[in-house]
Amino acid sequence: MSRFKSIFIALLVLCFIPSINAQTPFTLTGIKSYYPVVEFNTDKIDTKYKEQILNMLIEKSAELGVETKNFSTRSLALIVSYIGVGDTLALKMELLVGENVMRLDTKEEIFVLSYINSRIFVPEELEEELLENSEELLDMFVAQYKEDNL
Repeated sequence: MSRFKSIFIALLVLCFIPSINAQTPFTLTGIKSYYPVVEFNTDKIDTKYKEQILNMLIEKSAELGVETKNFSTRSLALIVSYIGVGDTLALKMELLVGENVMRLDTKEEIFVLSYINSRIFVPEELEEELLENSEELLDMFVAQYKEDNL
């Protein structure tokens, strides 16, 4: 009986190994277009960085072959805001894909977040770290997109 149990456990582990490598619990399969958006929920960041980050989104999307020029009901958004962590102000960055989907049971159209990745950090050099963290979040998105669309 212990041999059967060992084989069963080994098979169970082998079934879950592919999911261990997943970047996030979300899937980016089949996304061919989205509308890129950058939103700063604070007036403490110069708006010139909004344009730089938007250009990053568009460039990374072009590398993936994702259409960004036309309006789409699906959006890729990078949202930046300040939050209080104790007595410290931290920067919160969220990269997400939001889209309308149809519920199978009720046939009702709802808005869902089909991807989200975020980070919180206390910036020492705001501008430099803002751009670096934006690029890192985008690089993680690109890596998962490539993995999901092999």
